[in-house]
Amino acid sequence: MKKPKWRSLTAFLLIVALLITVTGCGSQKTSTEEAIKVGVILPLTGSEAIFGNMEKNAFEMAYEELKAAGKTTIGGKEIKLLFEDDQGKQDVAKSATEKLVNQDKVVMLSGAYSSASTNVIAGAAQSMTMPFLIATGSADDITKKGWQWVFRGTAAPASKYTTSLWEMIAQVIKPQTVAIVYESTDFGKSSAKSFKAEAEKRGIKIVYDQPYESGAIDFKPMLAKVKNVNPDMVFAVSYLMDASMIVKQSKELDFNTKLFVGGGAGYTLPEFRENAGEASENIASSTLWVPTVTWPGAKEFFEKYKQKYGKEPDYHGAQAYGTMCIIGDALNRANDLSNTSIQKALKETDMMTVMGPIKFEDWEGYTNQNKPYSYVVQWQKGKLEVIWPEKVKSAPYVYPVPNWKDRN
Repeated sequence: MKKPKWRSLTAFLLIVALLITVTGCGSQKTSTEEAIKVGVILPLTGSEAIFGNMEKNAFEMAYEELKAAGKTTIGGKEIKLLFEDDQGKQDVAKSATEKLVNQDKVVMLSGAYSSASTNVIAGAAQSMTMPFLIATGSADDITKKGWQWVFRGTAAPASKYTTSLWEMIAQVIKPQTVAIVYESTDFGKSSAKSFKAEAEKRGIKIVYDQPYESGAIDFKPMLAKVKNVNPDMVFAVSYLMDASMIVKQSKELDFNTKLFVGGGAGYTLPEFRENAGEASENIASSTLWVPTVTWPGAKEFFEKYKQKYGKEPDYHGAQAYGTMCIIGDALNRANDLSNTSIQKALKETDMMTVMGPIKFEDWEGYTNQNKPYSYVVQWQKGKLEVIWPEKVKSAPYVYPVPNWKDRN
């Protein structure tokens, strides 16, 4: 029995419609494949998420501004940011790197918060000849391995966080003794190692030098030992929660020192003040950026971020914002989207950002490393004030700081 012709016609039309639909999906997929994909790896969950999400916000804000300026479309293709969450874990960071390069076919990598994750991503990027622009990871050795595919612009080597601090130490603090407290991470160890070496070179006696395991709850046994050696100054390297707990428990133990200085990281975040409360008063820290710096766009970035996200960014947000601007600049200057062209464009970078001027240079054993600026800040009446260098200070320094019982 023959099928009616109308049934055959209906079947034919259904097949045509199906083909059109498939072709449409295929066109969308091709469009995605033709995007200029940039992989950004950050800790969006886990203990470091507060930093990762601040940086993601700043990446996206800079991207939106570049797009409005017509700088995200190159040769008819749109730059697309692909975010991956490394959860602050090295193995996850490595998997994210491999996925972005092998599966997503990104043209370059960026992001990376903790030094431990950054080192893993950098090593993988070098082995895969993939340009990698670091946003934050600061352990000195990351850019001291001669890696030609790894660039660090808005982030400083950990040992350079304290450049301005050492000026203040020489001219104001002049300690005879110092205690070094730091978390047992790449960033913590790198910061402590360089600080110790400089202190010894200047004849300052190290009376305590011990790492601790990040994420501890009770720091009082360690702080009791530090109190017992009675240092003139404490230099501490910690992420947010540890930093908050350490100063709160120092107050509870009535451990007094002339100046407590953090090595950046957790001691500069607005959440540090929220978590530590009154114990944050007069705590100082090294930092790489403040919203009052004179770099073009720095103040505007701070205000726009605060208005858009309802929170104040610290130097981590500025690093990510500046990093996205560098990415946009390099991709627009590259001869093509090959890895070698992007590598060359990054190497030839010479631009101003909210973090200051950016040039990737080889110096003091570093490769593709920008020369950074640093500042000393101090929490005063709930506000983070710049106290050094004096020519850019927003408030006079408080030194020596009053004992806990005498602080308002």
